[in-house]
Amino acid sequence: MARSSPPPGLIYIEDTAAGPGIATRLGIAPGTVRRWRSLGQGPATFRIGKKVVARISAVEDFLAQREREGRRPRTRAA
Repeated sequence: MARSSPPPGLIYIEDTAAGPGIATRLGIAPGTVRRWRSLGQGPATFRIGKKVVARISAVEDFLAQREREGRRPRTRAA
């Protein structure tokens, strides 16, 4: 279900008529974003009224960080 559009520069967890939400941009289910939020993980989010939003730049920064972490060589514990 499409929701009203978020303020400029912000996105909701789920898709809206204005475009993809946090979950779609990350390629995960909305429930995963909610779980990460409750655990203090994932991109920085906050509330505006009853809606959870994130800055588009925070989601892009989170993706860039994950990409950098994915390219690091993994070390094994001895």
